[in-house]
Amino acid sequence: MIRNVFASTNRFLPTLLSKFSSATAVLAACLGASSIAMDANAQQSIEELPLSKQLLEANPKLLYDPTSVLVRFKPLSDEGARDAALRTVGGEIRESYDVVPGLCLVEIDESVEVAIAKLLASKAVAYAEPNWVMRTTAIPNDPNFGNLWGMRNIGQTVNGDPGASGADCRAYQAWDTFTGDANFVVAIIDDGTNNTHPDLAANMWSNPGEIAGNGIDDDANGYIDDTFGYDFYQRDSNPSNTAHGTHTAGTVGAVGNNGVGVAGVAWSCKLMALRFIGPNGGLTSDAVLSVQYMNQKRVKVSNNSWGGGGFSQALYDAINASKSNGHVFVASAGNSGANSDTSPAYPGAYNLDNIINVAATDNNDGRASFSNYGATSVDIGAPGVNILSTYGTNGYSYLNGTSMAGPHVAGAAALIYAANPTYTYTQVKNRIMSTARPVASLSGRCVTGGVLDVAAALGGGGGGGSNTAPTVAITSPGSGSSFVSGATITFTGSANDTQDGSLTASMTWTSNLQGALGTGGTFTRNNLVVGTHTITASAVDSGSLTSSSTVTVTVTSASTPPTAPSGITATNASGTITVRWTDNSSNETSFEIKRQQRVGGTWINETVVGSVGANVTQFTNVPGAGRWRYSVRSVNASGASAWSSWAQVTIN
Repeated sequence: MIRNVFASTNRFLPTLLSKFSSATAVLAACLGASSIAMDANAQQSIEELPLSKQLLEANPKLLYDPTSVLVRFKPLSDEGARDAALRTVGGEIRESYDVVPGLCLVEIDESVEVAIAKLLASKAVAYAEPNWVMRTTAIPNDPNFGNLWGMRNIGQTVNGDPGASGADCRAYQAWDTFTGDANFVVAIIDDGTNNTHPDLAANMWSNPGEIAGNGIDDDANGYIDDTFGYDFYQRDSNPSNTAHGTHTAGTVGAVGNNGVGVAGVAWSCKLMALRFIGPNGGLTSDAVLSVQYMNQKRVKVSNNSWGGGGFSQALYDAINASKSNGHVFVASAGNSGANSDTSPAYPGAYNLDNIINVAATDNNDGRASFSNYGATSVDIGAPGVNILSTYGTNGYSYLNGTSMAGPHVAGAAALIYAANPTYTYTQVKNRIMSTARPVASLSGRCVTGGVLDVAAALGGGGGGGSNTAPTVAITSPGSGSSFVSGATITFTGSANDTQDGSLTASMTWTSNLQGALGTGGTFTRNNLVVGTHTITASAVDSGSLTSSSTVTVTVTSASTPPTAPSGITATNASGTITVRWTDNSSNETSFEIKRQQRVGGTWINETVVGSVGANVTQFTNVPGAGRWRYSVRSVNASGASAWSSWAQVTIN
């Protein structure tokens, strides 16, 4: 029955306060206070609200109500079965909804996860789910957010530079869908990251295998006390610095919606600090160590706002090795304004498919004048002019460079990977590349010709990023084709997806008469049963959308031998004999070709020299000098036709 929720609050309060520790201290303090400071328009004190609202007011990050679940009972379930399901969770119906028959809000005295599992075990329940907390559009309350034009550009003037509305990476729309995973690690390979900056500290990575300050290599990785990363420049466990690397880290993952400073693309993540650059640069060997360290820790995304020097096979190989961990290596394209196709800047220009090489754009969607570009060597653009981010011990600064563009893409990669943990590095890169927003300034100047679109890449955020189903095509056999039983049939096709790229290798093929036939883009079968087959090729993308294509193929019985071919000719071209004939049969599976040689006035050495498939009407042979003649017959499972007449040819 439906009952007054306020009357139930006291019954659940002690249990819930012990279960939900994140809200306990604040809520207990609120409930114990003699008076509560309320908004001038508020009609109730916090004590007068339902327990679920009290918990929400005490914990603004609450994901769902811990006191209730939404349940829909099946239309034909009886009242007894419903009551039995409710009893398993100590549940009582708080509300029911006419708009969805059978849907109820059920108050529980179990944890939400346990309650849902128990309810779903009942045959009376169609579904049970959390009572999720909904929020308005996810623009953070960080006071300097308005200056982050790269996240949201409404034409505001930033650092004296007026912008154009929409010339941004649409991060703010992506945040309506997802703001990150607090456990997803991004490596900041740079000149160090200030781990105590108030806008970074909460998102700094902590090495779970290391005990701080005990002088022991607890996780046996070769580094002592590497609690939040490592300094490969000074070879110590303190990779902290307050300049360039701190700025890039803030764009990747400054804490969002915390009322402080700025917000990174990934509000929630863990930033691993890896320092290999000193005041005047760093060594490739130390860069390799940095890549090795993060790969040992199975980090899937890194930001690399650095470059210079010539091609290094060692660094190339280190980055290539990180593929085994599914790693996406985001690099900055360089700031010399050069064409990287002809003057490559490394590491971004390494030809590795797990690198995303990023150019810089301004707040009017123009390519930054300093930014390198390249139709084949640079992948995508991202905001890189007048970028405000964390800097110094607790401050912020505007910086320009492809160093500032890369972190936008690294943050986007972190969001995509965290939201889709089964993705491969190829899928993450394809999402970013295939959803780029085209801009004129990058047309022909990078692979995508566009700017990062975080919302589209994530698959949400106001439209443009919705996942689309793959496109599937069958090349052969052609629809309506007919084959004789036993014939070898070649199946070829392709599958492509806007977000995931090529899915051809994972295509599945079936027949309505025989079931599964094969997988991939091409294969052959010679055992299709007699009858008319509907052949279906299907592909599924990473968002579980499925598409298919079909053709019909008829397989006939080879109950009688085929008819012999006619019109046999043999021609010589520079010692190569081409035998041609007319196909008079509709049920052959192959043709056999035999040859004789004229020696001393007699035809001798009769030999079957080869065969070709059904419907093929020519064959080539190189017999050497002499006088030769050829005959052809057709073959199927029931036998062979008579041999055709002979066609003679001479090779001098």
